[in-house]
This record gives sequence, C-alpha cells and structure tokens, in this order.
Amino acid sequence: MLVVMRYDATDRQIQGVVQAITDVGAIATGIIRVIMTGIIRVAMMVIGLLVNAVGTEPAAAQDVTEVLATAEVTYRQIETLQAEFTQTLVNPMMGNETTTGTLYLAPPERFSMRFAKPEGDRIVADGTWLWLHTPSTTPNQVIRQPIPDMGPATPNLFGQFVDRPLDRYAATYAGRDSVAGYSVEKVRLIPRVEGIPFRSVVISLSADGMLRRVDIVEDSGQRRTLVFDSILVNAPIPPEELIFRVPKGTRIVTP
Repeated sequence: MLVVMRYDATDRQIQGVVQAITDVGAIATGIIRVIMTGIIRVAMMVIGLLVNAVGTEPAAAQDVTEVLATAEVTYRQIETLQAEFTQTLVNPMMGNETTTGTLYLAPPERFSMRFAKPEGDRIVADGTWLWLHTPSTTPNQVIRQPIPDMGPATPNLFGQFVDRPLDRYAATYAGRDSVAGYSVEKVRLIPRVEGIPFRSVVISLSADGMLRRVDIVEDSGQRRTLVFDSILVNAPIPPEELIFRVPKGTRIVTP
C-alpha cells in the first residue's frame, strides 16, 4: 500500500511537470505570436514609408524643370515689380547684419532698393549707372559704377535666377518650405559657366512661379538671404524711385 502511494505521488509529479512544460510551450507560442505580429506591423509601416518616399520624392525631383519653367513664364510677364524685402548678411569676418526696405524693379535696366533700415540708404540703377549711396556709413560719398548683369544689386535681380536658368546653372530639387506665408518649392542652383559671382544659390518659388526667397553663397564666402513680401506686379513705380540725384556736397567715386 505504501508503494502504491509513492507511485501515485510520482505519477502526479510527472503529470505536473508535463503540464508545466505544456503551459510554458503555450506561453512561448503566445509570446512568439505577439513578437511576430509586432514585426509584421513594423515591416508594414516601413514598407509604407518606403512606398511614400518612392512615390513622392522622385516625382518632386523630376519636377525641377517644371518648377523653373513656371518661374520663367511668370518672370517674362513682369514689366514692373515692387516688394518689401528683408536682407540678411552672414559674414565670417564681420558678423551678421539685417536690413529692410522696398525693392523697385523695372527690367532690364532700372532697379532700386530704398532702405528703411538703415534709413536713407539707397541703391539705384537708373538705366545708365548704378548708384550706391549709404549715408548711414559714408554720408558724403556716393559710388557710381556700370550696371552689372548679375549680383545682388542689379535690374536682373530676378532674371539672373529664373530667366533660362538651365543655360547657366545645374539645378537640383532642394525640398519644400514656407516663406512669408507661402508654400514654396526650393531649387538649388550651382553655376556651370564663368562669370557668375556665386558659389551656389537656393531659390524658393511659390506655386505661381514667383520668387519669394533667395539664399546666396557668394564667392567671398559671405551668405546673403533676400526675402520678398507684399509683392506687387505691373503697378506704376513712382519715377523718383528710379532716379538718383546726387546730394549737394557729396563726392562721386567711380571704382
């Protein structure tokens, strides 16, 4: 009788062990299912992201030509343009400077920047000369020089970037952004011909093809950003904005 009781106890222990192993197996199976479900979900998310990336970025990239073509059409419709501007200069040696004012553009020969900050400074291309008058720093002097075709002070300010740009630059898509409340497409331009005074330029264009921002890396390493707001196209420009009269007692310097 004693032996039988021992046998029954051992049998129950074995059954307990077997049941425990079975329970562990079930738990492990459950854990594996949870892990696999998680892996599948993560994989599906990754696949979705890859599909979205493949579906959108190449499309955006291949639209560079279209974006520039729209900008060129818009530019060719401009006879005059007025805009508020904010200009930021970042110079490795001189530090940062921000100026504001109003831009007047009458391509191909006339252009003006009237500064509100610093007040009184002006840059004027009158069709014959480019005048740079900065009484905030040199009140008794004005610089007079030929009107340049390219650069930050030219009647060609917009045209140098959007008038047949692929003739002069290698263009790549640089993403989307927002400028002065406008959604813009950014295009990076790298000069591929001689005579362009920039290392690189990023132009930001709204859906209507209007140039809203220019980020320039100049040959000197200085970075110049111009943001245009309150743009008015083909409205009459007050004649005095495109004329420079040398103030009495001001010395004219021609480099």
